[in-house]
Amino acid sequence: MNTASTQTAHSLYALYKTLPNEVQQAFLQELIQKKHQEVADLRFYLDCKEAKDENEFLSEQEQQTFIDSLSQ
Repeated sequence: MNTASTQTAHSLYALYKTLPNEVQQAFLQELIQKKHQEVADLRFYLDCKEAKDENEFLSEQEQQTFIDSLSQ
């Protein structure tokens, strides 16, 4: 993400935080309903990036278990 995108995202989040709690909840509900797969994919990406950054790699058995779980 470039600097302009990062700043825009930060500004939008700052705006979100100023909204009343019930509006925040309604927004999150609609976002999750309409963008569920994209949110799940991003969460997965961020978790993988964090694990890589912390040098937390899966063992061979954990890798196989994960791969097997994808086919279910």
